[in-house]
Amino acid sequence: MEQPAAPTAGRALPVPRPLEFRVIRYTLPSIDDLLRLGEPRLDAMSVYLPTEPTPAGRNAALTAVKSAVDEAIQTLRDKGRPRSVEDGLRAEWVALTEDTGLWGNLGRSLAVFLSPGFSEEYVVANAFDERRSFGKHFDLAPLVRAVTTPQDAFALTLSSNGWNLWRATAAARIAELELVGDYADDAADATNRMSIRGRKLLRRLGGDEGQKVLLERYAQVVADAVRSELGRLDPSAGLPLFVFANDPLGSLIQNQDLPWQIELVRGAPDELRPDELDEAVRERIGALNSAEASRRADEIGDGFARGLASIDTAQVARAAVAGAVGTLFYAVDADAKGSLDHGTGEIRFEPDGDDLLTQIALAVLRNGGEVRAVRPNEITAEIWNGRLLAGLRHPLA
Repeated sequence: MEQPAAPTAGRALPVPRPLEFRVIRYTLPSIDDLLRLGEPRLDAMSVYLPTEPTPAGRNAALTAVKSAVDEAIQTLRDKGRPRSVEDGLRAEWVALTEDTGLWGNLGRSLAVFLSPGFSEEYVVANAFDERRSFGKHFDLAPLVRAVTTPQDAFALTLSSNGWNLWRATAAARIAELELVGDYADDAADATNRMSIRGRKLLRRLGGDEGQKVLLERYAQVVADAVRSELGRLDPSAGLPLFVFANDPLGSLIQNQDLPWQIELVRGAPDELRPDELDEAVRERIGALNSAEASRRADEIGDGFARGLASIDTAQVARAAVAGAVGTLFYAVDADAKGSLDHGTGEIRFEPDGDDLLTQIALAVLRNGGEVRAVRPNEITAEIWNGRLLAGLRHPLA
């Protein structure tokens, strides 16, 4: 694979760290990772881009990152930073281009964080829009959103020809669950009728009324299997269950009193590929998250008169640093640039500053609070101002 060259203008670059010491992660970061990446740096370059694991996709990704590096280098020159800083950043870029382990294993998206003497990359299944930044902090807003937004869900594909259970997670695309128990394969098997799953032979169940009775029995058998299998993985039934089925089976499953929140997706489940299932689940889980976020925002708003809620950025910043914020909702794309004093909580709005709300969010996480990064239109609560909302642990003095 031909890799974009990085001109050195005749100067010897600092020797980059050996490849074995480079950090490439194939899962989303932990909260500790976010806090580590969120520490201030003099020169921090961040790039997010969608990727494809193909030769053309690898070349496109390399070109996009190189373009971001070139912009960062120009920024350093415009600021009059020492030449050694420019060389240090370029050395990390050169080492990145030579890392065949990274470019040979791209996923759905790539996040790159570079600064002189530092490099960290995330190859993830999340769909990130392309964005880049260069400043005193890494741009962590997309990762904070990915980490703090519920993305785990179960799925059931169900037809008279058979059924399967699936699980989608924040770290990986949907995958079929390996079942522990031994269950009926399809409708005929569940009702002691002749059928071979996956083959063309399938005896009719016989008459509309008879077929309805048999499908009801089939739905009961599948529901019992779902209770057994998902009960082990999610005993509190906290994750949603997307059921891909046509009626009458879809409605019959809904009537089985399963403890999970069921979201019925009508269609032909036998024809769906895993990637299509994954896309359908992630498209619909957003509506569930939006409804839950709006409900919780309303609850936080109920405490406003008692001093237990705030939508004032400066007040929330001070509360975040002091450990007084229990829950924070903030708009991941809000135009709020500036700096945060991590000692006093004082903020300063600066047009060329870094993402101020994400700095506040990291302060909340650092003090054990909960953060949810949202799009402005994902919350419909009356108190929501489209920027941020904090639920406070106690009234501020």
